[in-house]
Amino acid sequence: MAISQDQIVAIKYKASVDSDIIDQNMGDEAPLFFMYGRGQMMPGLESRIAEMNVGDSSDLEIPASEAYGDYNPEAIQTVPKEHLAHLEIHEGLVLQGQDENGQPVMVVVKEIQDDSVIMDHNHPLAGKDVSFSVTIEAIRDPSAEELESGLAAENQHDHAHEGGCCGGGKGDAGDESGCGCH
Repeated sequence: MAISQDQIVAIKYKASVDSDIIDQNMGDEAPLFFMYGRGQMMPGLESRIAEMNVGDSSDLEIPASEAYGDYNPEAIQTVPKEHLAHLEIHEGLVLQGQDENGQPVMVVVKEIQDDSVIMDHNHPLAGKDVSFSVTIEAIRDPSAEELESGLAAENQHDHAHEGGCCGGGKGDAGDESGCGCH
């Protein structure tokens, strides 16, 4: 049975680039839930799990163009240093901003010059192929509320955490502070 548009899919996975693990939830962590076909996962991963069933596992190779995109040399921008005077910047610093449509974008400080800063608007993993080991844990039809919100119920919460995590990951200290919902 193929996974259909808008179904809720739960996966366990390990993602790596050049043999370095970049993300995973293969241990005791909860599976990752997403609504299929809504752009919540990289296109190459969604297309490659489309024919998988609950319990199926696979090792997948996602080319850069279907993962975080090809590296675009035109996505380099020079910004006057004074525009960033309120920040403690250093090379490699990742900043989050908004594009012209109000969507979140990540930029990386590539180089600091005397009076300007070179910023890279490519995703830090742009141009890199991604390897996945993935297991389908669950597939189910969405509720009416999930269809309306576009989010799996497992990912919906009221942002009033009391020490728990919403499944977005661990903070730098290895605790649940970095749940990714804020």
